[in-house]
Amino acid sequence: MKITTILNVFFWAILSNTLFAEQYKPNGEITINTLEEWQNTNNWVRIAGGSGIPTNNDEIILSSNAKLNLNYNLKNDNLNVYLTFEDDGFLQVSTQGAVFVLGSIIMDKNNVEMKVFGDLEIEGDFQLDNGNLFVKDGGNLMINGNFLRTDIGSGQFEIGGNTTSFSVEGYFDDQHNSPYVYNAPYISIKGSCSTKSGTFCSEDLPVVLTAFNVTYSHGNAVIRWSTASEQNNKLFEIYRSKDLVKWELIAKVEGQGNSYFTHQYQWTDTHLNQSGRNYYQLHQIDFDGAREVFETLVLEVQHQSSLPEVLISTNSISSGESVQVLYRNEKFNSKRIIVVHSDGKVIDCTEEVKDLIPNQTFSTGINILLIYYGREKYTFKILK
Repeated sequence: MKITTILNVFFWAILSNTLFAEQYKPNGEITINTLEEWQNTNNWVRIAGGSGIPTNNDEIILSSNAKLNLNYNLKNDNLNVYLTFEDDGFLQVSTQGAVFVLGSIIMDKNNVEMKVFGDLEIEGDFQLDNGNLFVKDGGNLMINGNFLRTDIGSGQFEIGGNTTSFSVEGYFDDQHNSPYVYNAPYISIKGSCSTKSGTFCSEDLPVVLTAFNVTYSHGNAVIRWSTASEQNNKLFEIYRSKDLVKWELIAKVEGQGNSYFTHQYQWTDTHLNQSGRNYYQLHQIDFDGAREVFETLVLEVQHQSSLPEVLISTNSISSGESVQVLYRNEKFNSKRIIVVHSDGKVIDCTEEVKDLIPNQTFSTGINILLIYYGREKYTFKILK
């Protein structure tokens, strides 16, 4: 009885949030470059009548006479919206655009299209039954649920560009064909992967790490990680450092070679520093010797509970140091690393530096380092 009551409350809470959300359509084909343009009532048609603008948790409906080109970062203003595609619905997330979409996206109407050149994150699933999906030229599409393309419609699906990323936290199932992939984008599928044709799942995906964390237990550091799939994976290496300068190889763990099943790994470090910080890196080595280095985790026995989720190695780099980004526990959410110089110049170095930012990326004086980690933003001042 108690479980039933809790589920009923949860269901009605979700239903109430959906029912009381406002619905809007773009007033024609509009482009949004600023918050002021988003808040301009002339750019929107309120479905219930009268005037207004979409706010957090509202729904935006796209159709033949209601198309949206978003070139503004809604994430910065915590404006999260639902999206619905009707016939001829069109959405473009341009280079400066960013949005977190609540719920799921279903593209099953006639002549619908989505282009992602900026940052689009979806809370739930993405179902592509019809229309075109393009993720390219530096675009980032992150799906926190599953991706499904059925074989009942038509259209194109392209992922292209070496600064482009496409990631799915759940499974990927393309029963229409297979995505057209070009110019080495970053692709991550955490769950199972299948396509009607092509080699997308077997050749285009690297070792897919779904978790990586370190915890303190009974005087030891317990390092755990898991993979959803492995391609050409010979082994993992674990490195430990006490100062981020000298790294010691402390373990080698055999990989699975080629696998499409989830594997759990664990290794215990019994010789960690009990009075200071311990830094850990996980390396993955292919049979041909190619190596991938994953993010750096930090464990501080005495103060672990008070450490933030994201921190950096130093705030002063006047002697030529680089800046290392560190994590308490790597959750593999979407990330973006931006450096703002004292003269206002903005550098998005997410793809180029991963988590070690070279000294030359910063200008002389005070720099602002912004790290977007999932839906959180961390700000640091860097003096050079």
